[in-house]
Amino acid sequence: MEILSVTLTNFKTHRDRHVEFQPGTNAICGQNGAGKTSILEAIAWVLFNYQGDYAKEDLIRNGSSSAQARVCLVSALDGRTYEVQRCTSRGYTLYDPQLQERLPYSRIKDEVMPWLRQHLGVPAGTDLAQLFARTIGVPQGTFTADFLLPTAERKGVFDKILKVDEYQAVYKQLNGLRRYAEAQVQALERDLAQYEEQLQAWPEWQRRHHQAQAQLQADEARLQQLTTDLTALQTQRQQLQAEVDALQALQTQAQTLTSEMTGRERSLELLQQGLEQANRAVAICETQRSAYEAYQGAEATLGELNQRYQARQRLDSQHRQCQGQVTQHQAEVTRLELQLESFSRTEAELQQLQPAIEQQQTVETQLNQVNQQLQQLQQARLEHQAAQRQLTTLESRLTQVQQQIDALQTQQAQLQDLPELVQRCDRIRQHLSRLEAAQQFEADLRQLVDRHQTRHQDYRQQVEAVLTLMASLQQSLPLLTQEAVTSLEQALETGLALNQDMLQALQEILADLQGQTDPDILTQQLTALEQQVQQRYRQQAAVAQLPEKQQQQQQLQADQAQLQTTLATLAETLAATAPLNQQQSDLTAALAALQDPRGQGQVLQRSLQQRPQVQRQYNQMQATQARLQQTLKDLERQLQAFADLDDAIEQQRQIQATHQAGYHQYLQHQQEAQRQPRVAAELQQAQAELTADQSQLARVQQQLQTQQQRVDPQQLAQIEQRHRELQSQVDRLGGSLPQQRQRLQELEQQLADLKQVAARRDRTLADRKRCDRIRRFINVARRTYKEAGPRITERYVQQITREADRLLRDLLNRPNIALDWTRDYEIQVQEGPHRRRFLNLSGGEQMCAALAVRLALLKVLADIDVAFFDEPTTNMDRARRESLAEAIARIKSFRQLFVISHDDTFEKVTENLVLVERQD
Repeated sequence: MEILSVTLTNFKTHRDRHVEFQPGTNAICGQNGAGKTSILEAIAWVLFNYQGDYAKEDLIRNGSSSAQARVCLVSALDGRTYEVQRCTSRGYTLYDPQLQERLPYSRIKDEVMPWLRQHLGVPAGTDLAQLFARTIGVPQGTFTADFLLPTAERKGVFDKILKVDEYQAVYKQLNGLRRYAEAQVQALERDLAQYEEQLQAWPEWQRRHHQAQAQLQADEARLQQLTTDLTALQTQRQQLQAEVDALQALQTQAQTLTSEMTGRERSLELLQQGLEQANRAVAICETQRSAYEAYQGAEATLGELNQRYQARQRLDSQHRQCQGQVTQHQAEVTRLELQLESFSRTEAELQQLQPAIEQQQTVETQLNQVNQQLQQLQQARLEHQAAQRQLTTLESRLTQVQQQIDALQTQQAQLQDLPELVQRCDRIRQHLSRLEAAQQFEADLRQLVDRHQTRHQDYRQQVEAVLTLMASLQQSLPLLTQEAVTSLEQALETGLALNQDMLQALQEILADLQGQTDPDILTQQLTALEQQVQQRYRQQAAVAQLPEKQQQQQQLQADQAQLQTTLATLAETLAATAPLNQQQSDLTAALAALQDPRGQGQVLQRSLQQRPQVQRQYNQMQATQARLQQTLKDLERQLQAFADLDDAIEQQRQIQATHQAGYHQYLQHQQEAQRQPRVAAELQQAQAELTADQSQLARVQQQLQTQQQRVDPQQLAQIEQRHRELQSQVDRLGGSLPQQRQRLQELEQQLADLKQVAARRDRTLADRKRCDRIRRFINVARRTYKEAGPRITERYVQQITREADRLLRDLLNRPNIALDWTRDYEIQVQEGPHRRRFLNLSGGEQMCAALAVRLALLKVLADIDVAFFDEPTTNMDRARRESLAEAIARIKSFRQLFVISHDDTFEKVTENLVLVERQD
């Protein structure tokens, strides 16, 4: 895998930056704060999903809405070039520039990360963020920190890198699987016990099945024999039953003929009586025929007279109806005459109202004009109120904008200390980056002050002794002048004062260093300054809105002046409201005093509009009245033709009353007389049928005597008894066989169920053996994983040790040196016969040893040939820095190495130099 370039847009301090890389060592150099580390952080964020302790907002340049980074790389999978782009708002975009198409991957966890693992050349399931943080790109200042940790903490760090904890996790996870397998075996054993308990009754069920099957076969054979006997007996019984049935038929026929003859004799007597009654009825009808005919003639005449009577009734009804219509039309004619007279009076009233109507129209026209003017003034009043509200709103907004401008100007004045705060932050960061050297300098300085203070005390004592000696010498040596002694004393006092001044200056420097070498104090100061810087940046972003706010203020002031002009114009217009209101009141009173003559005239006019219609109705009513009177005369003339109708009806009713008794007697015997011919014929036929029945009865009685001699009723009773016995046995056997078959089926079903249980037992037995093998396999696997972690770790450590040993010799360019990475992840270096621990190595040797182990980890575990170094020469003197730079340049087993440096150390040893300048 090879990284070709990275492009940053609004990413942290970079507005728009494009950086290209080459194979080999790429040195990224530049001044502090230029964003060198941000380049590697962008690569880590895009390719390894690692953003450290930064929040997403921390990646976005101040004043921007989003940040994005694009990395162009050569795939380790297929050797092709791809572009991976990531945005804080839109997420990932994978692009194939050769095909010029976007790859269909967007979900980070499910799609993008697996794709990146494949093309970076790392195993599936690798945590790319942890890989970068612990191996590929160790954060600045922590390159050797993991190797300086205590054993327990160091083990926790490198166990995660070597994935030792994964074997232990698998071992613990397999414990649940082991319990599940044991539970499966126990469940199968319980099932086997249940199956064995169910199969204990199998022999008893087989015995019952054989017994039921034998009983069923015997009953079926017995039933077949009884059925054969019953069939033969049935044939004999049917023959005897046929002869008995024939005898019974003859007896029934003789009894029927006897009954029929008795009935016929009774019917013959009744027919003779009916014939006699019919003959008497015929004689009565002949006697009353004349009265019957006279009554019917009168009834026919009454029918004709009734038709004439109904015609007269219809004429009477028409006459009454016509008389009512004449009366009604006469009243309507009178009403129409009165209405025509009222139309004449209405026309006169309309002429009188005409002047008042013209006056009303004049007043209404004036009132409409006044109302229109008032409506216009009402609209102006609404506009005045809206303008007033708008003016109030503008004044409020203007006040608010003025307050915002004042606040922004105040913040603008506070931004003057921003460069100083940034410089102070940079200085503290430099102090923190040089903390180790500063602490060493403080310790050396403290030792120097302690030694100097001790020597100062000794020097003071020596001066006092010399002054005492000089005083004694002056007394003993007269040649020693007082001036020489005084000069010597002044020189000694001056030396003592200079020594005291130097000691005090060193103590002041030590006091200053105490605050500069305390990491907690420096971190607190840096945090406070960074918060102030962030606050100043936010104020700077807010102050950027000051021109916009000032322009908004000018616009609001212009709008305010325009509204004030509009309000003055509207106020002048509204001054005419009072006169118009007075004029409206006067016109309204005058209009009310007229009492709406136009409305009255319109009512009268609508009334006069009905005159032609009323005149037409009046003319139609007169014509209709004349026609009804003529119709009334015609009806009276037609009614005169029915004057004698009531007398004729009464005459015919008297005739009916005279012949009514004979008529009813004739009707009473008429039906009986009509039956006489039919009754005589039926009597003759009945006599002939009676004779035939007598002859047939004689023949049947003769056949009955012959059949009685042939039939033996006792034999039939015996056969019936035998038949009932056989049928009872057959029914009993036939009824028990279904139950026996049902019982046999139940037994067969029970045996089939037991066979299934036996089959399930066999399958369960096989499953138990299989589950037992699986359980044993899981136990072996757990034991294997438990033991594999340390063994594989030991193999990893051996491979990493061999690779790191080779890399360390390349880095130090010393063939007689050897590196050993122990089982507890401690680095030990052996040079000749001497073995030294990591703590006892020099700073440069520690850096090279840590570098060798980390590169070996990267080579053995990830098989990736790219590494990142952020300020690897921190806290080193120039000689050590140059030595480490040359050592890194000698590494040839990696395709690309990225080194960030704040000085020119790596500029001398690599041709792939990336200079980063700070963007304001």
